[in-house]
Amino acid sequence: MRQVLLVLTQSLDPLNDIVTATERTLPETAITVVDLTTETPNYPGLLEAIFAADSVQVW
Repeated sequence: MRQVLLVLTQSLDPLNDIVTATERTLPETAITVVDLTTETPNYPGLLEAIFAADSVQVW
């Protein structure tokens, strides 16, 4: 199974929701979303997720 990491860097709610929903429909693909727009982003978790992913997409 392909591991895809989506890193959200801006609060573009409609676009973020559309991209995330579309990615989740891909066969044989596991999606992890890290939202950096929160007050306290989890940077250590982001670093782990980057190295665990086969593909990283930044929005």
